[in-house]
Amino acid sequence: MGHYVIRVKGTLSRELTANFPSLTADRESAQTVLHGHLDDQAALAGLLNHLDMLGVDIIEVLQVPQDDHRPADD
Repeated sequence: MGHYVIRVKGTLSRELTANFPSLTADRESAQTVLHGHLDDQAALAGLLNHLDMLGVDIIEVLQVPQDDHRPADD
């Protein structure tokens, strides 16, 4: 489906972010940024629901273009 960036309030522990193996977690001051590829809308909804059930405050969800490093067609 696409590459997503999900910004949440607070610093998530390594144990918690291990629940999302398809995402990378970058810890920033008072925030954690999860990013990675999700296969479909159901995967995104499931991830957001899981974060909500854990009581994590979601600040932002962005779908970003995938940089596939292919040369442009002439």
